Amino acid sequence: MRRLAPLLILAFLLLLPSQSHAVSMTTTKFVADFEGFVSCPYADPAGHATIGYGHLLHYGPPTRADRRKWGCISKARALNLLKRDLRETEQEVFARIEGAKVTAPMITALTSFAFNLGAGYLDFVPRRGSRPATNVGRAVKTGKYWRAARQMLYFDGVIVGGKRYELEGLQIRRRKEYQMMARGIRELKACNGPCRDESGGGLGVG
Repeated sequence: MRRLAPLLILAFLLLLPSQSHAVSMTTTKFVADFEGFVSCPYADPAGHATIGYGHLLHYGPPTRADRRKWGCISKARALNLLKRDLRETEQEVFARIEGAKVTAPMITALTSFAFNLGAGYLDFVPRRGSRPATNVGRAVKTGKYWRAARQMLYFDGVIVGGKRYELEGLQIRRRKEYQMMARGIRELKACNGPCRDESGGGLGVG
């Protein structure tokens, strides 16, 4: 019986969800609202074969083989593909805010931001034009949550020929991410003891 005890403990630990595979459907649907849905293989703005909510099939334009293999998929299947795509992004978010106290809405906002721009934008980004330098991940790690939320708002445009242009779509996305982040910060400030995520489990980053 003594020999079985460590094995039972190990089996139990293996069944626990890991943070790197913890992408919630809330996060998935939040990101999906910005990505847009196309049921059949299409070429994304960079010309690469894509389907559903921006799921990359391969580099280069879609082919007849892609259309035979994939056909046209449902929104449910596309959401599952997006959820899988978001795992790596969420893992990169967790790596950058290790040790921080966060809530589920904060992770949703940060994952959406990183999925859109690249996780590197959570790191130090130097000043450019009128936009000040930012370090969203460090702000979260040091408990400066509102600073992190405000810094996310700065990335609502593109630089073309050295001139910055604000884009309405990005402005909308940044505002909604800010609102989601704010909701999470308020939840964190309001909870007593360990905060809970929407599935009922304690959420922390360690």
